[in-house]
Amino acid sequence: MADWRQETVDTYNKHAKEFAVYFQGIGSRVKDIEKTFELAGNPKNAKVVEIGCANGRDAKEITKRTKNYIGFDIAEEFIKLARTNLPGVSFEVGDAVIYNYPQNLDIVFAFASLLHLDKEEIKQVLQKVHASLKLGGIFFISLKRAPEYREYVKETKQGRRMFYYYNAAIITELAGKDYEVVYKQESQLDETDWLELALKKLWKRHITSWCVI
Repeated sequence: MADWRQETVDTYNKHAKEFAVYFQGIGSRVKDIEKTFELAGNPKNAKVVEIGCANGRDAKEITKRTKNYIGFDIAEEFIKLARTNLPGVSFEVGDAVIYNYPQNLDIVFAFASLLHLDKEEIKQVLQKVHASLKLGGIFFISLKRAPEYREYVKETKQGRRMFYYYNAAIITELAGKDYEVVYKQESQLDETDWLELALKKLWKRHITSWCVI
């Protein structure tokens, strides 16, 4: 893990409760969750993974729609809070880049979590998620948005965190032909531009012709 990634994780671990209060103040992403389930075809007891679940704020809404949920976060202190807030729900400590994603997933959520990853790391996550999703499965992503890819170190009283800014064209290029963008929304919160994308898994079929003589 790069030094900046570790410093970002350390900041979240040291001040997890403060960040959790802030996250709760923003509120759950109910509309995004509903939209994603619709795009996935509202499968019964959908198999869902959430990347960067933090204190379980959005897990509370997701688990109203399915019991087949796993949330993970790289910050151990967030996972402790999530387990306290939602006992009985499956939470794990994990790194999105190297996480062992379950197979045959219907939905993967990444709410404001991949924004701590650079382009190469996001490309790896896109590939790993694609390999784990069912055909037609949905990968919902929200990221900080800017006209051009850039990195930014944000320093607050809690500490320093590294952020990467993206736009739809960059994510589409990184996703390649494995996904189709089925939903895109641009918005602004606290003077920050945001990008929400829903990517649908596509399979490339390779047909081999055999000639029998």
